[in-house]
Amino acid sequence: MRRSPRRSGFAGARAPVAIAAATLVLVSGCASHRPGAPAPTPGEVYRSLLGRNPGLTSVRAVAEAHIAFAGREVSLPGVLLLDSYGGFRLDLLDPLDRPLAIFFTENSRIVHYRPGLGLAASLAVFPDGCRGVDPADWVPAVLAASLAPVAGERLAVSSLLFGGHALERYRGSELHQSIRYEIDAGQATPGLISWYCGEESVLQLRLREWVQGLVWRLPSRFEILFPKAGLTIGIELREIEGNPPPSSQPFRPKLGSEIRWTGWNLPQ
Repeated sequence: MRRSPRRSGFAGARAPVAIAAATLVLVSGCASHRPGAPAPTPGEVYRSLLGRNPGLTSVRAVAEAHIAFAGREVSLPGVLLLDSYGGFRLDLLDPLDRPLAIFFTENSRIVHYRPGLGLAASLAVFPDGCRGVDPADWVPAVLAASLAPVAGERLAVSSLLFGGHALERYRGSELHQSIRYEIDAGQATPGLISWYCGEESVLQLRLREWVQGLVWRLPSRFEILFPKAGLTIGIELREIEGNPPPSSQPFRPKLGSEIRWTGWNLPQ
């Protein structure tokens, strides 16, 4: 039976009351407004969607990972590490908790590394024209640690034909990101986030089943999709720790010249 995510607070948080108050201020911008009250501005919507967890910079969680690529699928338990500066690392574990495979981001690609075999493979490599999108862009969206758009970006809010809303971020004249969201009990909740290269969506993030901590709100299930590469990573969080203590383990494995690069090679 599926365990409910363990809700732990921030390690070393000094002002939970102040952080919680700030969070309430941020989400209030998208609350259902009374008749005659002004609608929230795009900037307020942005902050309520991507600024709901002030102070949260990293997450460590026990996870179940479902990975589909090149016509094959695998589901394995693992440990997920998210960091708003370093991206993500997903360790898939064997029954003795040894890493069978490690996924991490490096130079606009996802690397799949099998330490026991000394093999590595590049997955979901973006073409040169899509360098404005990084495979780890979905990490800040999960952590919701981004409080302001990049300088020069333009925001717009629209209502969708079949319900819900969308917040769009433009860089120059081109659409860079679209966030579909709904307002539930006064909270703006994102459902599908898409990043664009030209007119095509090259990275998508689906968020489901939200859990609430003392000063954070996170999805306990989400999918990362790379439509052009045919790669899907589904992650179910079981035990969540916000801002875990620093670890001596390197976030990205060192891949030396002895590593052999090959195709996708996960266990059955």
